[in-house]
Amino acid sequence: MKQHTGIMKALILLTGGTVLLAGCQTGSSSSGKETAAGAEKGSEPLKISMLLRYFSTEPPAKAAEAFKIMEDYTNTKLEINWAPSPSYDEKVNTTLASGNVPQVLQVSKDRADNIVSAVKAGAFWEVGPYLKDYPNISKALGDIRLYNVSQNGKVYGIPSARDLSESALIFRKDWLDSLGMKTPTTTDELYTILKAFTQNDPDKNGKDDTFGLIENDGSSLFNQIKVWMGGPNGWSVANGKLVPEFMTDEYKQAMDFMRKLYQEKLINQDFPVTKQNQMLDYLGKSRGGGYAGAYSQFSNGWHTPLQKANPAAKLDFIYKIKSADGKFYKPAGGGYNGVFMFPKSSVKNEAALKGILNFFEKLADDKMRTLVKLGIEGKHYKMENGKPAVIHPELFSDEVIPLRWIMVADGITDRTAVGLTPLDERITKAQEDKEITYTTNPAFPFTSKLIVDDKIIEDARTKYILGELDDNGWKAAIEKWRTNRGGQLIEEFQQQYDSAQANRK
Repeated sequence: MKQHTGIMKALILLTGGTVLLAGCQTGSSSSGKETAAGAEKGSEPLKISMLLRYFSTEPPAKAAEAFKIMEDYTNTKLEINWAPSPSYDEKVNTTLASGNVPQVLQVSKDRADNIVSAVKAGAFWEVGPYLKDYPNISKALGDIRLYNVSQNGKVYGIPSARDLSESALIFRKDWLDSLGMKTPTTTDELYTILKAFTQNDPDKNGKDDTFGLIENDGSSLFNQIKVWMGGPNGWSVANGKLVPEFMTDEYKQAMDFMRKLYQEKLINQDFPVTKQNQMLDYLGKSRGGGYAGAYSQFSNGWHTPLQKANPAAKLDFIYKIKSADGKFYKPAGGGYNGVFMFPKSSVKNEAALKGILNFFEKLADDKMRTLVKLGIEGKHYKMENGKPAVIHPELFSDEVIPLRWIMVADGITDRTAVGLTPLDERITKAQEDKEITYTTNPAFPFTSKLIVDDKIIEDARTKYILGELDDNGWKAAIEKWRTNRGGQLIEEFQQQYDSAQANRK
């Protein structure tokens, strides 16, 4: 990571053993006692100042009615400073440097040097010990997200929850149907289907112009297959020791599988240089039978080129493949998109902190989650045959979606429930599938200033799949990585892992 200039000057003032953000104002005149009671009905609304980001073309002024409903329900008065997403990180940095820090600071890059340094200096409240008293927040987040957002085993903010994994194998269902085949449940069955997609003319055009799956230079397909095979997701832990994923047998097995697909031309032969737009081109021209993607691509326009070129094309998804041990593994991401953090300089005491946590607790209850996922009844949706139906999608986009940017519980129901299409329902069921074991990255929370050349492994993996590197060459690449500060990185992460485990107990 790059060190931010002037960090100590901009961030931290040590006075009498107390850590403050320099020159900060509270943004609220409430005393600690008033703050604690402010969220209760019948009392004065609790004023909460915030810095939040927006993802639309302009600040969400059209969402004022929905935000008013939120304020009334939580008995708060929100003083929100909105900043656009593209320049949001700079806004956070300038806000910290100015010292005029709000009570709730949404941080999109919680591992940036200035944020980590401020946490170490004691500038933000540690909220982990309080969360047991806030069941809605705890349920919305879960252990995986709280671990991922932790620093040295401690939690210094509330992550804005997202799905732990949107990953899926998106494929041509019409091709599968034309060949009379069923959706695969194992890698062996997947291989058989990819071979048929390549050799059996699935589009029935009489030409040898198709292949099984589209891989790209980011190894999207490989990264999914390695976990399906029971492999790690970044790092693994063996007998208490952190191990980079590429040093495991499962990783090597996934490379062998990809090598087989390449040698038999079941994936695009130019995958090492295939960019995202080229993947879309392969898909749109009905060349590839699918790709490793995300559920959101069913609704964000990713498939438009295919739909325009071939309106009869049908896409479906595979979200679980059985591993050799009979379990279904799926790679888990961080599970959050930004962290709500609470500066000690503007949140003066424990009572003030609890008042703000109570606000987020109410945002995570069923009534507020319904508001976020459906909007206002009669305006954004109506009930038909016992189910909600969207009335005005464009109004929903302008007037309701901005609520998500303040929510803790912003996961599957807040996204897929809108419209309640059959596909949305299937995605929701997939996300709630109890058979899935999420493969987490135990090193996700860790940071290092070491410059380690990961291209050593990436290039060697590509060459191995292409058949340009043998087993000995692969082992040599691992050793090269280890001697080029990789070994030091393992030691650093091991120390952080041991410390995190000790602090979580």
